[in-house]
Amino acid sequence: MPEALSRIEKELRRAVENQRYAEVQRLVLSFCEAAEAHARALPPADLRIGEIAAMTQEVLLWTRTMVQSARESVVLQLRQIPRAQRYIPALTAIPANLRLDV
Repeated sequence: MPEALSRIEKELRRAVENQRYAEVQRLVLSFCEAAEAHARALPPADLRIGEIAAMTQEVLLWTRTMVQSARESVVLQLRQIPRAQRYIPALTAIPANLRLDV
């Protein structure tokens, strides 16, 4: 596997794990462009083209699965907010003690 693809894949996986989605989007595009450039540089019958395609599919599938599960986790957390709010006392209005005479 080319060094550039390995580097981008590591960065992409790190971004997904840290839920930095803008960076994930940028790195997915970079990864696909690098994979395409490397595949186009090889002779048409080269077996490495299939390896690059399989690796690209695996990375993209992993990325999609991880992003979907992170989003589902956020949805579950958001659904818990109304239940948690029942146990938080309502804030009472604090009377203003400051007066300004001009």
